[in-house]
Amino acid sequence: MKTKKKILWLDLWQIAEQEAWLTGMAAKGWELTKMTKLTAHFKKAAPQTITYKTDIFKEPISQNLERLEQYEQAGWKYVASRGHLHFFRNNSNSSEKELQPDPIKQAESLKLLRSSLRTRSYLIPLLTLIGIALAVFMLTLDPIRNYLDDEFLFPGMQILIFFGLNLMLLKGLIHLNKLIKTLQSNKGIQPTSDFRKKYWQKKIIGLSLITFFAVVFLYKVSTSGYTPLEKSIPPIPKEDLPVVQIGDFTKSYEPYSYEESISRENFYSVNSSILVPEQNELNQLVEVEVEQWEDGSGPYRPSLTSRQYIVRNDFLAERLFQHLIDREEELHRGDATLLNTTAFDELYVLENSILSRKGHIIYYVTYFGKEPIEKIIHAMEQKITE
Repeated sequence: MKTKKKILWLDLWQIAEQEAWLTGMAAKGWELTKMTKLTAHFKKAAPQTITYKTDIFKEPISQNLERLEQYEQAGWKYVASRGHLHFFRNNSNSSEKELQPDPIKQAESLKLLRSSLRTRSYLIPLLTLIGIALAVFMLTLDPIRNYLDDEFLFPGMQILIFFGLNLMLLKGLIHLNKLIKTLQSNKGIQPTSDFRKKYWQKKIIGLSLITFFAVVFLYKVSTSGYTPLEKSIPPIPKEDLPVVQIGDFTKSYEPYSYEESISRENFYSVNSSILVPEQNELNQLVEVEVEQWEDGSGPYRPSLTSRQYIVRNDFLAERLFQHLIDREEELHRGDATLLNTTAFDELYVLENSILSRKGHIIYYVTYFGKEPIEKIIHAMEQKITE
């Protein structure tokens, strides 16, 4: 026998819509057999006209055998339950076509569901405040990584999930209040024919969210997985690079340990993130055997860390640039000095670091050596004009 499972996209309190959906499934040749909290199970049958009706009572169906027998005698067969909702289908061979539950009793049962939602509506907003506070703390802990390593994704998803839960609870309470008022006025749950629009709205939103979260999760897993050492610190290529190199502002120094093998002092890496799709970083350490450090401590060994960040747009670049300056000021316990320049929109010097920005492109150079800052700035200006 052919069977299928369908996700219950309609909310628990959308009772008339669920009845209409089940009736529509029967017309397509799928007869309901059971329900879980998340799915409805069907078996293949001949297309038929089946009307589904719902009764609402707080006790399990096994504790309502007398009520169940009354429905059976009236020509209605119990099929499945979803929480406090109990679904019955009519029997085409029976002369009785209408199921008439007591609206007042149904309203009392729905009050239990509303009470449960209210309890959650107190707990979830509290958890939301705690969760959002933790998410904001994570976002501000290292703001630079939000740009370079996509660290904002999981806290951002956490905030979206909490807001979504609160919105769903609020809509549920509003819908239940309207339904309870209708039942208390001794009116039954009225059939609906517009369930398809609500069903597809729920399905599209649900599938979109599942796809979004799955893509984000897989993206984070793929980018945060184990990286072999030779890939994390690849050797420096011999062609021209988009970042400033030591040779751009000094005479040609051969790297002290420049080899094809792995070297933590000399490597060139290329990375990417959602906000900063192009990230280039160069690390160089060279030794000039004929020169000494000014204090005579040994051979002159200048070192360079040079980065180029091409950010998604100018707005994000301005904020990343400011975070980089703030981190440099915190590390060196000093204020960055703003220099006038025609080549860049902004250029700051602090201790051994120079940071410049032109539109959405950032150059960030940290250099330990004897060459004056002016030479490095000139090399950065040449890079931005190339």
